[in-house]
Amino acid sequence: MESTETFVRGAGRASLTGGVLGLASLVAVLGGEVGLGMDGFAGSGLAIAAGWAGFVASGLLVIGLLGVAVRHAGGLTYAGRAALLFLAFATTMTVGAASTMALVVPTLADRAPELIENPPTAIPPTFIFSGLVMGICGLVLMAALRRLRLVSRGVGWLIGVGSVVAMLPLPSRFFLLAFAVGIVALVPPRRVSALAGTGGDIDRESVDPTGARIG
Repeated sequence: MESTETFVRGAGRASLTGGVLGLASLVAVLGGEVGLGMDGFAGSGLAIAAGWAGFVASGLLVIGLLGVAVRHAGGLTYAGRAALLFLAFATTMTVGAASTMALVVPTLADRAPELIENPPTAIPPTFIFSGLVMGICGLVLMAALRRLRLVSRGVGWLIGVGSVVAMLPLPSRFFLLAFAVGIVALVPPRRVSALAGTGGDIDRESVDPTGARIG
């Protein structure tokens, strides 16, 4: 039991770190493209750093989702479990797409710059598809967690907004979702409301620290 809680809390910290890295990657890409232009940014060291930050961030989000699964899967409905499963699958696809952005695109900037001048050619289709799946599954998971009062209203809103942002055509657009997943995994249900600062409506008698339903 103690080792399980240690893993879950570690997964939560990993996801929060992923949120920070994802946000940093997003800011670096947007700032670099504005300051250096698309052509100048694509082959720069900043682009490489941003790509690696997004790659690592997506991997840390996968770890965070494992923590949420360990803490809450036993208390979720079938729809909630399915949403969590497909969210993890879509995030894994995002890791693959992010690896392309981190490893392949910088090379293309040197050897085939004409591809970088046409971003849809350089961006793998899985990047678009995985974002849509992440967003939809995130919304379903939010509804499942809120229905069972496993998270507070504030955390539910964070998951919802993060899921919508994850569907936008932005680099590392999953950063808000990573923050939300980190909170859900890191903090036992009885303390989620206090951390979020809003929505103190968790049924404290219906969940235990591992997220299982009682009674």
